[in-house]
Amino acid sequence: MFLSKLDLFGFKSFANKTGINFNRGITGIVGPNGCGKTNIVDAIRWVLGEQKTTTLRSDKMENVIFNGTRERKPMGMSEVTLTLENDLGILPTEYSEVTITRRIFRSGESEYLLNKNICRLKDITNLFMDTGMGSNAYSVIELKMVETILSSRTEERRKLFEEAAGVNKYKLRRRLSLKKLDDVKADLTRVNDIVSEVEKTVRSLERQAKRADQYNQIQLVLRDKEIDLAEREYALFHQKKNTLKGEISELTNKKNEIDFEIRKIENELIIYRTQINSIESELNDKRSEISENTNLLHQLQKEISVSEERLSSLLSNHNRLEAEIEELKKQFENTTNKISCGENELVQLNEKLQAISLLYTDNEKIISELREDLEGKRIFIKQINDKKFNLLKTIAEKENIISSYNVELANYTLVNDKLNKKIQDTTNIIAKTVGFIEELNNEKYDSEKKLNDTGLQITLREKEKSELETILNKHKEKEIEERALLSSLREKIEFLQTVISNLEGISKGSKILLENNDWSKKEINIFAYVGNTQEKYRFALEAALKSVLNNLLVESITELQNAIAYLKNNDLGKASFYLLNTVDNKKNSFFDKLLNFSSRRNFKKIEKEKPFLGWAVKFVETEKTWSPYFEQVLSRIGIVSDFQSAIELNKKFPGFSFVTLEGDIMQSNGIIEAGSLPKQDETLFGRKQLLENLIKDFPQHEATLEKLKSEIKHTEHKLASIDLKNLTDQEKLIASDISNIDKQISQLEFERKKADEEIILSQKEIHENVEKTSLIENQLIEHNKILDNFIAQREDIDNDISNKESEFHSSEIEFNRINEEQNLRRVDQERIKGSINNTKDLIARYKSDCFVINNSIEKRSNELTSNEVETNSLNESISKKSFTLEEIDSSRRILIDEETQIDEKLKAIKKEAAQFETQLNELRSNRQDVSDNIHSLDIKDNEFNYKIENILQHINENYSIDLSLKQYDDLDNFNFETTSKEVHSLKERLKNIGPVNLLAYSEYDEEKTRLDFLHKQRDDLIESERDLIKTINEINETAQRLFLETFEQIRQNFITIFQTLFNPGDEADLILEENVDPLEAKIEITAKPKGKRPTSIELLSGGEKTLTATALLFAIYLVKPSPFCILDEVDAPLDDANIDRFTKLLKEFSNRTQFIIVTHNKRTMESAETMYGVTMQEEGISKLVGVRFEEIPDDPEVGIN
Repeated sequence: MFLSKLDLFGFKSFANKTGINFNRGITGIVGPNGCGKTNIVDAIRWVLGEQKTTTLRSDKMENVIFNGTRERKPMGMSEVTLTLENDLGILPTEYSEVTITRRIFRSGESEYLLNKNICRLKDITNLFMDTGMGSNAYSVIELKMVETILSSRTEERRKLFEEAAGVNKYKLRRRLSLKKLDDVKADLTRVNDIVSEVEKTVRSLERQAKRADQYNQIQLVLRDKEIDLAEREYALFHQKKNTLKGEISELTNKKNEIDFEIRKIENELIIYRTQINSIESELNDKRSEISENTNLLHQLQKEISVSEERLSSLLSNHNRLEAEIEELKKQFENTTNKISCGENELVQLNEKLQAISLLYTDNEKIISELREDLEGKRIFIKQINDKKFNLLKTIAEKENIISSYNVELANYTLVNDKLNKKIQDTTNIIAKTVGFIEELNNEKYDSEKKLNDTGLQITLREKEKSELETILNKHKEKEIEERALLSSLREKIEFLQTVISNLEGISKGSKILLENNDWSKKEINIFAYVGNTQEKYRFALEAALKSVLNNLLVESITELQNAIAYLKNNDLGKASFYLLNTVDNKKNSFFDKLLNFSSRRNFKKIEKEKPFLGWAVKFVETEKTWSPYFEQVLSRIGIVSDFQSAIELNKKFPGFSFVTLEGDIMQSNGIIEAGSLPKQDETLFGRKQLLENLIKDFPQHEATLEKLKSEIKHTEHKLASIDLKNLTDQEKLIASDISNIDKQISQLEFERKKADEEIILSQKEIHENVEKTSLIENQLIEHNKILDNFIAQREDIDNDISNKESEFHSSEIEFNRINEEQNLRRVDQERIKGSINNTKDLIARYKSDCFVINNSIEKRSNELTSNEVETNSLNESISKKSFTLEEIDSSRRILIDEETQIDEKLKAIKKEAAQFETQLNELRSNRQDVSDNIHSLDIKDNEFNYKIENILQHINENYSIDLSLKQYDDLDNFNFETTSKEVHSLKERLKNIGPVNLLAYSEYDEEKTRLDFLHKQRDDLIESERDLIKTINEINETAQRLFLETFEQIRQNFITIFQTLFNPGDEADLILEENVDPLEAKIEITAKPKGKRPTSIELLSGGEKTLTATALLFAIYLVKPSPFCILDEVDAPLDDANIDRFTKLLKEFSNRTQFIIVTHNKRTMESAETMYGVTMQEEGISKLVGVRFEEIPDDPEVGIN
């Protein structure tokens, strides 16, 4: 694959339509500066999708359009077309020839075409991704990019490796996946927020819908009860206020009596307190005197102790001074003796000095004559030695050369020994590394096994947890249902109790007679309260019994007459009654009647009808006592499934009535009652029995709820015991260990390969050193022959020197003997003079010592006298203070006795006062109790006033009624607590219900549908998040593996090519930052040409940098060759020798890569097979001239045109 053609039109300086045909191999582009050579490179970059204007040497993209000259107008558009031969199928397309076109217009619009079809920039970028041929890939290298590649900023360098490794598409996919993951997480957060809000709304609407049905019923009952309770409380509080006034007056009188007694005792206490204060003052004075005496006593004791310590110190000092004086006297006597000896020695030394001075003067003349003779002989010997020195210098030079050769040989031997040791050590390291790798693989196998076991445990625990959570959720759902059922039962019970207690739903006359049963001595019931039925048939029987449900059951005519008289006398209206004992239980049973009916045949026919469910009386549950009365009332009423069946059966059997389960009735007399379904709580029939059943069922439901709570607690305990976190942490830790082991194995493999390379390099260096050693040994033999000749000449000169030096040494020995004797005499003179001076100094120092000793003796004698005076003074002071101490101690004991007597007197008086205090406290306590009672009664009175005011205000505000004070005879018997609880219960129910929303049902349906949709969305997002995380992890693993493999291949190639471009001993390497994600790690380049040790690659010369960058580029090409490579003046910093290496490398790679070189160098031009010259015949417009070179045949007869 290669670039076959480039067409330019209106691009920068190429105003005319220009076509460039490229061939395989090396193509050179040459021309003077400013002619537009680099514009060809820019055109290739631009058509491949380059978007950075700075890379195109422009400040805005429109500047790539030809801008005109003095002779030509600017153009409105620019177009570049690049044709590539895809014969190897490197580009992911089925076409063998790919044409890419890019256009730009001055309006800013641009177009991209792929094989003459409009496409996107992304399509072109994707086409060239990871092929090494993109606009930012290593297929286009400029001189300034050399600095960029080798700079401390590794981003550009990394791009080359990523392109070669083919990880760009993975990084792009990872970036897109991470963006999608962020979007999914954001969407998930948003959906969770919305779901939370919608769930709250749904729950709220569901509660509102349930509350809406109860509101109006409770409100009506509450109003009646609250007004009645308020009127009674108003009367009760007024009655209690009057009672409180009498109690407060009585307690006030009692308080005044107690106050009189208190004042009497307080006067007595004042007298006692005066006496106590006087005695306490006297006692305090005595205690102050005792304290002063005690302080003075302690002070004297302290002073005596200090004086005794000082006396002891003076005695010790006295003994020390006497001993020191005795020692100083002995020193003075010894020093006087030394002065006498020194004066005698001084006289003897002066006599010796005079004798030696006379001998020294005589010998000086003899020494002068001998010195002149020696000097003549020394000059002659020096001349011979100079000749010898020159010869020795020549010998030394040769010996140095030989020594340097020997040192070099030794160095090479030492280096070879070190290299052999290094090879041995490296071999051992490789063996250890292999062992480590094997250990790590075993450790990895164990860790992977542990990981699988841990994963299995996590799966089992997760499954167990999921099952427990499912069970827990079911239990909680059942608990919620049971709580709701209990709440519903509680509300129904409370409601039924209220309704039954208030006789709601019962006709006015029956209600009045039930509330006031003075007209009967027995318990009175109505027909509705003595029977019951199943819930399914309640509405049917309510309708069938409607005419008799409110009937009062009376046993006799007398009771009936009493009831009627009570209603008439009090003008209370009418009531319905059912007179008992008017039915013959034996003869008038329902079935007996049926047998006597002429319509017995019809009765059997009705039972066979399909919609017929049964006779109404069959569904009544009642005591045996009441059964005949229900049979009499329901004797000809049947229950059917629907109203249409009731009509049809009535037509067939007109003597019977039929009622539906919904309570619609078709009576035998033609009267029809039908309509909407009544509410369950509005039914009257079986109300009491229903309440009893509910009360009976309530404990069972409570027990069920407690059982569910216990099961929930047990399940939650089980769930809490399942610790998935430790297992997942363990799994992560094992996975991390495996990852670390993989990294260690990779590192060890890398180190093993590096060690193998070091062994090869060391062996190569040993071989080179052996060759150098052989050469040095040959040179060493030649230099040793020359050295032997010089050594023979030196021996002849040594013989002459030896004879002359023998004569000189004889004379010199005699001279030295005499001179030595003279020196000894001079030394003796100086020694004696020194001894005289030393003796004089010693005598003077001894005299000075005597003076100092005398002064010390005198000073210590004075100190002894002073110590004796101070000792006598201290003894006298101690004696006086001891006497004073005894006097103060005696006085203190007398004061203590007086203090004791005063204290006893004080205690007696305080005891008497305490008795009065006790009486006073008791009276005050009684007074406080009375005051508290008065205050309590006042508070109660205020409370009654406050309560009365609250009652008036509350009723006025809530019901716009002004209460008036009424008289009630039954206030004492009225149960305020029960009524208040009923009112409070009704208010709580209203309060719990809250505002009523009539549209709650429709809103609930809408929000529930929306919530279901959101739940599905959330599940989809969670699944997407899981898939994206898995995809990102797979991308990372694949990209890291490809990158590390490619990096290691490029590194090996770089080391080899670097030594090819430089010298075999030169060092270079690529280093990947450790302990960092390989896809983000820095890539450092080290290059050390022989003889240099630069601290940074940036310190290399321009030529060295170019060769290093070239080595890196071709190292990449060996791993993943780019089909073409464009080099823009990268050879500019190279000298001729390096140019030859550079062009040689180009030729080696030209069989696999097409090279297009922009150059000014003649040697580079020589390597080109095709050359294009760029000129500017017309100012500002580039023009192309092409030449193709072919090799000259070997036949000499072939000429050259």
